Amino acid sequence: MAHIGMKYPVAAPWNEDGTYGEGFVVGMAIKFSGTPNKNDNTLYADDGVAETDKSIKDYGVSLNTDDITLKIHADLMGHTYIPASKPDEGEDGEQIPESMNVGSEDVAPYVGLGFYKRRRKNNVTTFTAIWLYKTQFSEPNEEAETKGDSTNFQTPTIEGTAYPTPVKEGEDEKMMIGKKLTFAKESDARAWLNKMANIGQKPAAGGGE
Repeated sequence: MAHIGMKYPVAAPWNEDGTYGEGFVVGMAIKFSGTPNKNDNTLYADDGVAETDKSIKDYGVSLNTDDITLKIHADLMGHTYIPASKPDEGEDGEQIPESMNVGSEDVAPYVGLGFYKRRRKNNVTTFTAIWLYKTQFSEPNEEAETKGDSTNFQTPTIEGTAYPTPVKEGEDEKMMIGKKLTFAKESDARAWLNKMANIGQKPAAGGGE
């Protein structure tokens, strides 16, 4: 089995009742990495191992995209976004540029986060879609570099943590961090992510498929 590339990173604001608000595309995908943070506890009894706990506590995530607009940056980090505006017709004045105010007490909201990647096995191509139910990002570093003899593209990376949250599937409710599905068609993987992130449709429950 081999995975080739990734596409379509999307996010949607997470609500306390497990639903999501209207989602959005974060940017064009470059790289994603996820690191499970595991419990590692062992109970010894009668001079041997009686019980072990290797469960996942949470999931460290890192997402690199081609760009993050001010609006998306504000949505992911809890900052205040101010769109560009022009003076009313007939009035004098300068156009107010798009801006973002970063407050010292701003708190990044929880979001659902997803993307898909191409999977090839035995010359058959499928598409693996991944959804993390409840993710919180931290403020990225601000970096810039002067242009030298050759172009060095500077792309943003945001890091955060995906936490377990109650998700109902059928009659059961479980503490879930994420979900992974395999689709035969790329369009189906994208459509599922759009449904989870409420992109182009009515809001749906966080545990929907």
